[in-house]
Amino acid sequence: MVVSLAPRITAVAPSSTLAITAKAKALKAQGVDVVNLAGGEPDCDTPAHIKQAAIAAIQEGFTKYTPTAGIPDLRAAVAKTLTADLGVPYQASEVVVTNGAKQALYNALQVLCRPGDEVLIPSPYWVSYPEMVTLAGGTPVFVKTSQADRFRLTVESVERAVTAKTRLLLLNSPSNPTGSVLPKASLLPLADLVARRGLVVISDEIYDQLSYDEPHVSIAACHPALRAQTLIVNGVSKAFAMTGWRIGWAAGPQPLIDAMITLQDHATSNASSISQRAALAALTGDRSTITRMAEEFKHRRDLLVEALRTVPGLSCVPPQGAFYAFCDISASGLSSTVFAERLLTERHVAVIPGAGFGWDTHIRLSFCTSRAALEEGVRRLRAFLEAL
Repeated sequence: MVVSLAPRITAVAPSSTLAITAKAKALKAQGVDVVNLAGGEPDCDTPAHIKQAAIAAIQEGFTKYTPTAGIPDLRAAVAKTLTADLGVPYQASEVVVTNGAKQALYNALQVLCRPGDEVLIPSPYWVSYPEMVTLAGGTPVFVKTSQADRFRLTVESVERAVTAKTRLLLLNSPSNPTGSVLPKASLLPLADLVARRGLVVISDEIYDQLSYDEPHVSIAACHPALRAQTLIVNGVSKAFAMTGWRIGWAAGPQPLIDAMITLQDHATSNASSISQRAALAALTGDRSTITRMAEEFKHRRDLLVEALRTVPGLSCVPPQGAFYAFCDISASGLSSTVFAERLLTERHVAVIPGAGFGWDTHIRLSFCTSRAALEEGVRRLRAFLEAL
């Protein structure tokens, strides 16, 4: 007997980012000298005081179930951090702690999307956004940005995309894959439009601490009405180099948070008790590591952008945040998938095809690696293009 699968999962595409990373790791395991420019996590270690908090939790026997929404101290710390960082007041009850920011996004879409609801997604987009919308029964509607505008979403493009079925706008600033940052001047008219149209905003701010040229601004702080229409999603993965700890959170209107908690009750229950203690230490302890990491990533960004300018047939908008550069490879005549596969096979450089982000003319390069690796990766990339 062949087990048949539900149509909702057969409509979902595998993650292209995880696929190329797996291939690169397999080659490396065989002894191949691979330069990995495909990573999506900081290459530094979790700070020592955070690890010590986790060790202490284990030694104290803090290894049981916690409330689904998270331990009270962590929810309070998240609310306090958001209030201080964004200038928007939050209460602990308006926070739910999740198994990574990805679960917060997934749960939010599950409780918000009704069949046929349209969700506006700026393009290029993180690979999981449209798949999450589809799984929730919604319809992804892509709002294309332009490289000439530094991939910044404009209010005019959103206005054109809004229909009677539009329910949600999904924002990601700083952006994966482009590194684009929406400044306050861009967010203010967007906020006015969202408030006027009565849309719900899911603002994915997981890279908020990695904005290099101007301070991060949340759309929730840009209009008085948006506090009640916006869900903020964040976590400790990027800012504190804690990707494997799987702690994220969402903060927003109480009815929405309560619905997400109910869903999580029946899905995963609480996030790891030990990881929650570690996240609490991250938010309440020494945060100087964030500044040092951001400074290092900015240096790497500058190095990578300068190096890429020497590569013929390649163009790249300097990223303003996150740790990715999104490069135009259309002059090569290759699709992004073929380009990435050949670059990995022939020159042993791993990059992510842009097709998974909705732009087959581009590739994503990560600067979550050493400066020496970046220089070597660009050298091999130049050799690859010159040999085409």
